[in-house]
Amino acid sequence: MKKTLIALAAIAATSAFAQSSVSLYGRLDAGYAAGKTEVETNGVTATTKNEGVQSHNSVSSFWGLMGTEDLGGGLKANFKLEQDVNPATGNLGQSGANGGEGATAQFNRRSYIGLAGGFGTLNIGRDYNPMFNVIAASDVFGLSRLSTVGLAGNVGSTVARQVMYSTPNFSGFSADFSLGNNDISTQTSAQTRNAHVAAKYVNGPLYVGVAGGNMETTNAANATKTEGTAFTATYDFGMAKVFAGYVTQKVTTLNAAGAAEQTETNLGVNVPYGKFAFQAAWGRNTKTNDTAGGNREDRTGTDWALGATYSLSKRTYGYVKTGVVNKLEGTLTAATVNTKYTETNVGIVHTF
Repeated sequence: MKKTLIALAAIAATSAFAQSSVSLYGRLDAGYAAGKTEVETNGVTATTKNEGVQSHNSVSSFWGLMGTEDLGGGLKANFKLEQDVNPATGNLGQSGANGGEGATAQFNRRSYIGLAGGFGTLNIGRDYNPMFNVIAASDVFGLSRLSTVGLAGNVGSTVARQVMYSTPNFSGFSADFSLGNNDISTQTSAQTRNAHVAAKYVNGPLYVGVAGGNMETTNAANATKTEGTAFTATYDFGMAKVFAGYVTQKVTTLNAAGAAEQTETNLGVNVPYGKFAFQAAWGRNTKTNDTAGGNREDRTGTDWALGATYSLSKRTYGYVKTGVVNKLEGTLTAATVNTKYTETNVGIVHTF
């Protein structure tokens, strides 16, 4: 009898395990980068450099855990915990363009739990907002440090304390929504509200996405509202994949007339050739600010970037990139101020 009970318990445990799963995954990028920021003010140029071994040259680096459990009746529970990592320094928490300096250990990319079924997917926690995902789809360089797409996080990139809903796929059409309304004044003297929506159509080689969103922050000193829109499209011709995007941002300050506004137009192409792939991107930036009491601004600029990758395996590739981005020329606070960032990098990416 005792052996029978043990056997039944083992079978039950095996069955429960078979209905749930947890996976470890991630991506690592490291290489050598030579970057230079130039700011020319009324004809006088100040230069700062950022050279050496860096991460986030081709793509961001991260690791994560994801899991799902079959609850029966077509319903599943899911979770994801995802954290930036900087292979060049070993820092956790932020592997973006700042090189991971001053980063802290946290699941700063994604941290949510949710349910999925015939109704779609409902997640609660921290994740990339729908607008960010639409903008990212337009970047041939994957939102790395050297990218012509600079407004990806214009209304927040990965946003905490939100509820996120994704519809089922209807013949290629789908939509994503996120909403957050938090009063955390007892912790940080701040209140935040955000709302994002995106609609996408995917049919074979064609992708089209439109999105909009806003984020409001109030603290003891001031209150700001950031609004954004995005339209992106890609098409894979086989011999080449083309990328296009248009992004806007508007920032207003409470009790101050006017606004700070930016726009970006981006075009890109990826051309595969055997184990090689060649990339090119072009971007046009505009930036104005007529906020009362603020720094008046009226500047424009054109970005460009070129790159190539070489596949070493299904999960590992090498890359080289160069270009000039974040370029703006014109007037800022009654002065002529021209800025640009130039970088060349080479490195390796591995996914697991």
